[in-house]
Amino acid sequence: MAIDGTYGFVYCGSNGLGVGVFCVRGDRFEGLDYAGGRYEGTAVEDQHGNIHLRLTFEGPAGMGLVPGTTPQSAPLRRELRQIMPRDFGDGRPIEVISRSRTVTIMVKRIPEEFASAATQGLSIEIAQRLNTPAALGTQAPTDSSGPPARTAPAE
Repeated sequence: MAIDGTYGFVYCGSNGLGVGVFCVRGDRFEGLDYAGGRYEGTAVEDQHGNIHLRLTFEGPAGMGLVPGTTPQSAPLRRELRQIMPRDFGDGRPIEVISRSRTVTIMVKRIPEEFASAATQGLSIEIAQRLNTPAALGTQAPTDSSGPPARTAPAE
């Protein structure tokens, strides 16, 4: 399946912002965000490249639904249905309306070495490794000006 792989995502809405990792294997979708939210379900690509998501989101007890309200005493569970563009938008911002609130999501494929974060959690060490030229798909900056300039010895 063309969408099989590991993806990083960031989101921002009225409740705050977050980051996470998910994997797609066959039509199986599984992921975690930094706050302990778990996403499980299916991701099916149609003949036009659109991705149909059917997910269950489970958030831990203590998660606030709306700023300024009392956090939930029980775990949060939501059913999510969304059609995403080809390649999950390939890093472009996508606005999703959920329960009359807008959430902006950006998704990008990342190296497979980060797949464990989708099931085991996103640690600070993994987040730091995600911010490397190799993980971002870019090369480290090189100095094209030639060898370093020589300096006079200190007196």
